[in-house]
Amino acid sequence: LSAVYMTLVEGCRPTIKSVKQVAIYGNLYLVFVFILNQIIGSNYLFIAHKPETASLLDVLPPWPYYILIIELLAAIFIFLFYAPFAIKDRRMKKVSPLSNPSEI
Repeated sequence: LSAVYMTLVEGCRPTIKSVKQVAIYGNLYLVFVFILNQIIGSNYLFIAHKPETASLLDVLPPWPYYILIIELLAAIFIFLFYAPFAIKDRRMKKVSPLSNPSEI
């Protein structure tokens, strides 16, 4: 919700650099939580194993392959959410040389 607010009200927007940062920091967090899980015997983010109760993870392959599928899905969704901004940027670049006819 805060991301929508910042985009629509405050005018902040994602960039390709921020998309890369999300991927990098998200994976660093994943590694940190994996190590923490090993130390304290927990299963945060369900990266040590699938939950014992039924979940959507049951339709995915067994550990560790489901983590790769989730990574792929996350990347797809991140780029889908970024796509409108990239399209707008591309359109603005095409329009900008003609936007000021007095310079021609």
